[in-house]
Amino acid sequence: MFCASDIIMRIGIIADNHLGYPRFENDSYIQAERAFSSAAERCDLIIVAGDIFDARVPKLETLEKGLQIFNDVKKKGVPVFAIHGNHERRTKGMTNPLELLLTAGVVKYLHGNGETFEKNGEKIQIFGVGNIPDMYAKNTIAKAIERFVPEPGAFKILVIHQTISEILKTEEGELTLDFLESLPFDLVINGHVHNRMEWLNGKLLIPGSTVVTQLKKDETEPRGYYIYDTRTRKAEYIPIACRDFFYEEMVFENASEEEVRQKVKKKIEELREKSPTAIVLLKIKGTLKEGLLSSDIAIEEEKDIYIVNELNAVDIKSKLDKIRKIREEKASVKEIAVAELEKRIEGKITLFKPLELFDRLVEGPEEALEYLKI
Repeated sequence: MFCASDIIMRIGIIADNHLGYPRFENDSYIQAERAFSSAAERCDLIIVAGDIFDARVPKLETLEKGLQIFNDVKKKGVPVFAIHGNHERRTKGMTNPLELLLTAGVVKYLHGNGETFEKNGEKIQIFGVGNIPDMYAKNTIAKAIERFVPEPGAFKILVIHQTISEILKTEEGELTLDFLESLPFDLVINGHVHNRMEWLNGKLLIPGSTVVTQLKKDETEPRGYYIYDTRTRKAEYIPIACRDFFYEEMVFENASEEEVRQKVKKKIEELREKSPTAIVLLKIKGTLKEGLLSSDIAIEEEKDIYIVNELNAVDIKSKLDKIRKIREEKASVKEIAVAELEKRIEGKITLFKPLELFDRLVEGPEEALEYLKI
């Protein structure tokens, strides 16, 4: 009999390929292919933690690309186990893209069920729960796991695609690290989060996406996948070749329109010189000369150049705060007026409600008189 410590298996862990992502569609295909091809050369099996496709109903060309990628992996004799992500989740009874891949025989689709992979007498149990609305995630996963029957000596893996409250800093009621740590698995793999992470001393792995999608600063890190060694219980991150993504912030002080334009142009030229095909996001912040509005700074975006204009953001916030304060004060005036009216008519008049009369007075004298008609 084998025990978990005797198992020697290398597992490729991939997630969030977002095949067909409109903004960087070619990147989604090329970089996913590189990740799967590399993993198939190095690993005994591959696990995909959801969002292989970007759309619930991918276009035919995207489905064809996906089939090509997984057929190539299949030819190398490496099985792929996958769950659906939130981008692929469909209403119960409707076919999702993962089910099509299952029908084509190129992946083993898991949702509320498990599979055992065995090689040279060594076993890995994989239990998957595809994405479900976060508010139901904890109870649904706990209920699904009741059907999980651990095999003696097998290395046990749970695959999910969910929000984890401590990681994304969200409200309570979703999955927590404590909950995941308490589950009867040696390894938990999660998709959904687009930058790679390791939590719970390596028990929880998040491989991140293989393509830039959100244009966030943390997406400047390499794209790739994990290889997990079940004997050492260690994960190695394998970067893949992909286009550079530059995230830059530029701060201006009392700047003219021409100054902003020239400096932004120069920065783009510098970055393009570093990497001609790079994706670039420029966030411009700070203040403009008196009389200028952020909307006056209209810079035409080039291909794969994205500009976020936050100039004079402090002034805008100040104006919004003033508007909010005025509204709050108006609400206070109403409360004071209604309270005073209630005080004056207490025990004297019972034909109308003070709040309703106040609202009619605000509308106009005729509306108030109409309300007071008996």
